[in-house]
Amino acid sequence: MTCKESDRMIPLFLDDELDNQGLSDFLNHIENCPDCKEELTIQFLVKVGMQRLEDGNNFNLKSELDGLLFKARKKLKIRRYVVFSSYILELLAVAMIIVTVVVAISTGV
Repeated sequence: MTCKESDRMIPLFLDDELDNQGLSDFLNHIENCPDCKEELTIQFLVKVGMQRLEDGNNFNLKSELDGLLFKARKKLKIRRYVVFSSYILELLAVAMIIVTVVVAISTGV
């Protein structure tokens, strides 16, 4: 992923609109690119922090952004688990159909 692509994805990340692959690529890039992490921090401050400050709420930028990134990584793990589980269930369903057909053919039903 390039920095330009990452920059375009920041609003999508902040709005939780990235698919699994996009989220994975984005998180990997942000973890390894200090310039893009800084841009994420700035956009996060503008989007979330300014509203919190206007509302008079306390706001810890680093802590909240770190929490958002942690939740995103956790969400990505869960999404991958769900996708993997659905593949396994599909394989089991196909196997059950094949077994049923084979049994039906062999018993002449």
